Amino acid sequence: MASETQQTVELQRSVRYGRLLIGGAILGGALGALITLFFPIPEGALYTMRQIAGFMLLIGAVIGLAIGGVLSLVLTAVAKRKRGTAVVDHVVAHEVPAATETPEAPEVPESESAQEVNDTK
Repeated sequence: MASETQQTVELQRSVRYGRLLIGGAILGGALGALITLFFPIPEGALYTMRQIAGFMLLIGAVIGLAIGGVLSLVLTAVAKRKRGTAVVDHVVAHEVPAATETPEAPEVPESESAQEVNDTK
């Protein structure tokens, strides 16, 4: 026998912070590394293109992480304003029997073959 109930629930969207933070860090790091290609290194410099690219990648990742964090906070504020309600139908397809005490399992005596194995050890 099936029983059906209706319930009103509130719906709210949420932002996935981790994806925005990681995406911002990756995008910022890639952009920072690409910027180094536009500036030439002077002759006799004490640093190489790899060192500058790595440093700019690190700086770009930190800036991208910060921008991703701010963007996620803004999107959370926007998402909180868009709330809605819905009616949910809850259908129980079968009745659950009342909880009764479960009988304890009877003790099973060891078989003769099991005793023989234990004796040989």
